[in-house]
Amino acid sequence: MSKTIVAEVVEASGCNSGHKAGDKFIFDGAGNLITKLNPKKICCFALCNVPGLIFAANELLYAGIDPNKMRFRRTGCFDTGVKCGGWGHIVMEIRVEDRKNV
Repeated sequence: MSKTIVAEVVEASGCNSGHKAGDKFIFDGAGNLITKLNPKKICCFALCNVPGLIFAANELLYAGIDPNKMRFRRTGCFDTGVKCGGWGHIVMEIRVEDRKNV
């Protein structure tokens, strides 16, 4: 598959791992994290909800449907955030792009 899946941080507050808006987590079209294109440190809790969106994007691609038009493309870490007694919180949005030479 000649696609890249990007999970971009669109909101961040108090993230213990230091993730901030604009950070990107890069996966190939099959959902494999491309380590050389990602931050050196990635919180596992930030990525815990991303697989479901990647799965949905894959299914839409295989069906010939643009996954960038799916209604629910946002997720976040499961930490409730400082307002609710947690450490912090980030929100990510996924998109699918044509693969760049990697």
